Amino acid sequence: MSTSALTRLLLILKDRILKGPKTRSQKAGLFALLSFLFLVLKYPNRAIGTRARPDLDGIAWSGMPLIGNTYTILKNRNKFLQSIVENFEKLDTDVMSTTVLGLGRVIAINDPVNLEHIMKTNFENYEKGYILNSTMSQVLGNGIFNSDGSLWKMHRKTASHVFSTKIYRALIDGAFTDHSLQLCAVLDRAAQAGKPVDLQALFLRLTLDAFAKLSFGLEIDSLGKEGQDTFGSSFDYAVVATDERFMNPFWRVTEHLTTKASNMKKAIQVVDSYAYNAIKGRRSESTTDAKIRQGPSGREDLLDLFMKWRDDDGRALSDVELRDVFINFIIAGRDTTAQALSWMYYEVMRNPAVEKNIWQEVDNLDERPTYEMLTKDMRYSNAVFLEALRLYPPVPRNLKTAVADDILPNGIKVQGGDRIMFSTYAIGRNRKVWGPQAPEFLPERWFEGNGADIEKGTLKNNTHSAEEGHAWPKVRKESTFKFSSFNAGPRICLGQTFATLEALTVIMMISSKFKFELVPGQDEPEPVPSLTLPMKKPLLVNVHRRR
Repeated sequence: MSTSALTRLLLILKDRILKGPKTRSQKAGLFALLSFLFLVLKYPNRAIGTRARPDLDGIAWSGMPLIGNTYTILKNRNKFLQSIVENFEKLDTDVMSTTVLGLGRVIAINDPVNLEHIMKTNFENYEKGYILNSTMSQVLGNGIFNSDGSLWKMHRKTASHVFSTKIYRALIDGAFTDHSLQLCAVLDRAAQAGKPVDLQALFLRLTLDAFAKLSFGLEIDSLGKEGQDTFGSSFDYAVVATDERFMNPFWRVTEHLTTKASNMKKAIQVVDSYAYNAIKGRRSESTTDAKIRQGPSGREDLLDLFMKWRDDDGRALSDVELRDVFINFIIAGRDTTAQALSWMYYEVMRNPAVEKNIWQEVDNLDERPTYEMLTKDMRYSNAVFLEALRLYPPVPRNLKTAVADDILPNGIKVQGGDRIMFSTYAIGRNRKVWGPQAPEFLPERWFEGNGADIEKGTLKNNTHSAEEGHAWPKVRKESTFKFSSFNAGPRICLGQTFATLEALTVIMMISSKFKFELVPGQDEPEPVPSLTLPMKKPLLVNVHRRR
């Protein structure tokens, strides 16, 4: 029945029901009931405010009147990523349509072709948009993750100057190795005492210390401190709480009905204090101090670069804008590498063949890493890290808003204002994209020459004795739209080489010295809903010296 026909019917019912003597409150109640019935008839299976899209019926989730798929999303919020994977498989499709209160219509895509269209071909038509920006602004402000247009371009262009081969060499020889040695000292004490450690927490402390020092000149030294990491725990709370807002269209109200609003405020205050202290210290720094801090290479860090930036009118960034830079790049430099290493070592502990291959590779290397060693001699470890990123991408899902009408390569029509959601987590498990063994942890899929085994589903994690002198093949380069763990298109991650080299330094230094063993009896790790992909519970391991 058309909307106009429904309207005529309800008008007739209204005239008949409201006839006769009735109190004003009775009439108001009846009118409210009729209005409700009208809305139910108009929005029988989709969220209120969304347009009917019969062209999407074949790929639409079955929704409820007025709220569409909101209840389903809320019900599955703690296992949202897994539910995305399951629904794509259940419907045997790579595109789904839902409607959600507060978001409107959401079209989810799950393949490289459509992703390339969104992230590159028609890049300008798909923005972060107001909904995403307003939901995350309390934490991210208007930083690189949360901005569009000229503001995003400024962040990206300015930050790009901090990444170069010269700097990577200096980092490997200095900070990456130094912080890895500090981690080794912590692990050595744990092995000697026979006490388990939370491997995820240690990786988060290491990457926080390294990135805060290298990018903002902050000496946080969380690895050297006992007890709770105040900055890290506050930062994690803020990031997780921000993600929960996407699952709750009423968060602006419900957070104030619980302790979440005040807890969020306290967490932001802790994080902001670190940011503003770094900015204040840098503003008061003399020219001589700056030269000493930069060292003989004259390297400028992120804070230097952004403090020097000026727009066409000569305006510099304010302290609030510099704070946004701090928060956004801490997420990029701390969370992503640490979480990828955590998931990687979990899979390594579950796969003895993979563990053995890593040992054989790192045992043949010099004691101190170099740029050439990491980029040429650690092929297997690199493949292991890439496989972890494929299955456990640090940014597991993303949301875009269509600026104008469009048509996806698969023929699906997109209307201006529609949200486009893609999950790198789901794409990494898509059998149509990665073959029948997509859900399995198989580092050998990354080597050249294994294409036939990948297609047939006969790939194995092979081991080779040290006496064989086995040389691993070259690591294959996948399309960034197939392997989008570092994002893709113009928004591809500036720090992907930084993250990879830091991870390989850590792998080389700790796997050459220690063996990890999962503490028996703990639950299988699962991701906690967050902007990134942390484990819900600690990753408890027993540490054993290898040599």
